Amino acid sequence: MNGSRSPAAGWVAVILAVGIATAINAITFASLYVAVFHKSDVSGGLSTNAATLLTTAFGGIIGVLGSYIGYRAAASSTMSGPPASPPPGVQTDADTES
Repeated sequence: MNGSRSPAAGWVAVILAVGIATAINAITFASLYVAVFHKSDVSGGLSTNAATLLTTAFGGIIGVLGSYIGYRAAASSTMSGPPASPPPGVQTDADTES
């Protein structure tokens, strides 16, 4: 199944990643621009909505990076052989079938 994926899938992923990164950069720049250059009598700064938006965006980025790094670590793992047996006293599916 490794060879069944088309080479275009990688390019599609890169194009989508660049688009998402550009959108997040634009949203970040706009939110910070409004926070810094906002002219009014009300105290300026980052609004609650802008802070929530930035937290969500960057939390999502960290989640995606963590997933990718975990996948790459598992895919490059050199562990082979059968899985480890459970500790004594733990009932498994094989014990219940017989």
